[in-house]
Amino acid sequence: MRTGPAVKVLTLSILGLLIIPGFLPVGTRVDDQPMMASYNPAPANNFHAPLSSVALVALTNATPVLPTSASPSASPNNPSSLKTIQQNSLRFITDNSYFPQSETTIAVDPNNSSHVVGGFNDPKYFFCPFLPSDCAGTIPASLSGFTVSTDGGKSVTKSGSIPNVNATGQILTAWGDPSVAASVDGNFFYASLAIVAGFGIFGNGIMIAKSNSNLFDSSASCATLISDRASNPCWNAMFVNGTSRFPAFNFEDKDRIAVDRSPSSPYYGSVYVAWDHFYPPGRSQTYLARCDNNLVKCAMLSGGDKPVVSGDDMFVSWTTPVVDRNGNVYLSWCNFGTWTTFGPVSCRVSMSPPGGTAFGPVSNILSYMGAGTTLPSATIVIGWATEQYRSAPGLISLAADLSGKSNNLYFTTQVCTSGHYYNFPSSFIFFAADNPGNCGLSSVVLTRSSDNGSTWSSPVVLSDPAVNDQPFVTVDSQTGSLYVVYYSTRYDQFNHRIDVVASVSSNAGQIFHRQRVTSVSSEPNSDPEMYFYLSQFGGSFVVPQYGDYFEATAMGGRLWALFTGNYQVEAGTFQTDPFLAVVTA
Repeated sequence: MRTGPAVKVLTLSILGLLIIPGFLPVGTRVDDQPMMASYNPAPANNFHAPLSSVALVALTNATPVLPTSASPSASPNNPSSLKTIQQNSLRFITDNSYFPQSETTIAVDPNNSSHVVGGFNDPKYFFCPFLPSDCAGTIPASLSGFTVSTDGGKSVTKSGSIPNVNATGQILTAWGDPSVAASVDGNFFYASLAIVAGFGIFGNGIMIAKSNSNLFDSSASCATLISDRASNPCWNAMFVNGTSRFPAFNFEDKDRIAVDRSPSSPYYGSVYVAWDHFYPPGRSQTYLARCDNNLVKCAMLSGGDKPVVSGDDMFVSWTTPVVDRNGNVYLSWCNFGTWTTFGPVSCRVSMSPPGGTAFGPVSNILSYMGAGTTLPSATIVIGWATEQYRSAPGLISLAADLSGKSNNLYFTTQVCTSGHYYNFPSSFIFFAADNPGNCGLSSVVLTRSSDNGSTWSSPVVLSDPAVNDQPFVTVDSQTGSLYVVYYSTRYDQFNHRIDVVASVSSNAGQIFHRQRVTSVSSEPNSDPEMYFYLSQFGGSFVVPQYGDYFEATAMGGRLWALFTGNYQVEAGTFQTDPFLAVVTA
């Protein structure tokens, strides 16, 4: 879920960013070679759109094979006959309906890499009460879904819905924007938005749940029942912060979590929850809370009755917490322009000793879009010129090296540098004077700090010219290898189909090689839910959240990436699902 801090920022709701000419990292090498990837078989695999059977027959001069009465029908009742694209990723959900999922998050237990937990937004919640026959026998009790694997991601053990939360006697629905992290005792935390009956004005906030041993017991049910929506045998939930009373003019959005894993820290095992707090007249701030390992109590650290770490920044987005190997807490965010402009975009960070109660001065990580910024010619991505999916404004990722190989922090984001289609004049209402229009190509940029975030290196571009979107940075907790994963169209000469790519460094970000995580490109527009036929004007039944963001984690030389893909046929066509790729990189 995503909102904007002002009318100007509301038009931001589709982010993604681009390549800066001549702006490449010294020493960068590329080990992989561009490859064509297409759903069409050869010799049609260099064509952009999926071709019909008739077109394929014409191209190959082949004799069509017509179905007979004995031929198996490709239907939901005969799933063995449904085509699955041969790729290297696992469909990470047990749901067999055609409804899409998005906004994926992933965590692996550092002490037991067999235990993997994923989270995602599940729009089945909206439709199944009205279309139960289309929902494959399950009706979610919340928008926040989870999946569990007990063999490191080779197979799915179970999936379901996070329970809703009781706040001052009122049930708030777990409302997506999931963020998962392993706890220090073999369990997992799951943070989510929480909204009363789907209408934030009646109450909304942030919730967090913690799993128990039932989560990895294949014989134990982890179902949240419609008749008991605030209870789940595998998860215990609590309300972190917000309001459960009408009218609620504030709105909480985009929660992220981080766990203190430093045994020497007095807050060892605590989980930090950060989010964007929106308030009248359309501004936003960094909010941060700390909850104990057992979710008995949460304390506000930024916002509420505590000073706001983002200070006077007016339009804050993607508040992100990180805890380093000494227990120090970092809070990062980006601030967007003014009431009438999008730029400059300034990305910042502040550090506190363990506990998060004493944040120091705010440091600038990088800035872009305008004179005097780090990247003056780069702009935000309001929308894509080549894609029909959205990416949130201000998407950033921050990671600390917990391996002991370095003391580095790493920061990544995306910037638009070419395209700028539909660049409406500033005289148009709702369009700022520096509105960059729809973006054509974008770059993933990375910078690092070795002094607790006080100073940052010059940003380097990790991606080739393409649509490069939704980057996420993670560090292998054992080897210290650095991974920046992102969606990219670099394997499609038409700059449309999507792959997951990882830029990998084994020497603290000095030199990178690029690895293709997905073996087959995904078609973002294959999902029929992305077309609202009743309107007769296109549009979508659901917001086209192809990804919107995705996450990865690394340990012992392996990378787990949970992303949105269109690789499996359901109800006759390819539709979006969470897919898990586990690769050695």
